[in-house]
Amino acid sequence: MSTPLLPTITEAGLNAIWRASNDGVSAQITHIALGDAAYTPNQGMTRLQSERARYPVADGQRLTSRQIHLTALADGNAEFWVREVGFYLADGTCLAIWSDPAKPLAYKASGVDLLLAYDLTLSAVPADSVTVQSTGAGLSLAMAEEYTELAIAQISEMHRGMKRGDELNEQGRRLTAAERWLKEAEEQVAKAAGQGMQLKAVVDERHAQITELATAQAAGLINLQRIALQPFLGS
Repeated sequence: MSTPLLPTITEAGLNAIWRASNDGVSAQITHIALGDAAYTPNQGMTRLQSERARYPVADGQRLTSRQIHLTALADGNAEFWVREVGFYLADGTCLAIWSDPAKPLAYKASGVDLLLAYDLTLSAVPADSVTVQSTGAGLSLAMAEEYTELAIAQISEMHRGMKRGDELNEQGRRLTAAERWLKEAEEQVAKAAGQGMQLKAVVDERHAQITELATAQAAGLINLQRIALQPFLGS
């Protein structure tokens, strides 16, 4: 993926373009410099404020009469935040400078290659007055960019897979909790059923006792009535 940049064209860069045009050639961008200073560039600058590394342009192509696509590979052990970028011509002149006083462009880690891919807009120079001189390593860098995008896609898919795994684990935990609740409910129902059977046995026992008492009371009442009527019935 390319980063669009609208740099500040330096006066020295414009003079170099003018000299090249008078010789009947185009000024050629050959190197990209990176630095760690953050500021607002001006046309009077001739170099970066804090250059940390400079890399040859690996490949480039003209997108429009005033827009050029550049790629380079930032390798080595330098480690810093990229806050300024300089574009240098074949004679060593700094053609243009980009920097932002608040926001870094990228981070260069030690021992990690950083792919630089910029769409450079040169609105303040004559059309077709600047070209690119590259090392011819564009194919490998294009493949590196594709591999980077593929790696990002793979990492994203792994992240989604981990997220799905976490969701499945959460569902498993919820299912286990539901199973425990169901088992406890079954145990409570069984306990209640046992208690119900015990209560029924007590009720049946009390009912039998009441029936037996009522029968005894009825028999006693009949005997009392018989005794009371005996004088009238004769012996």
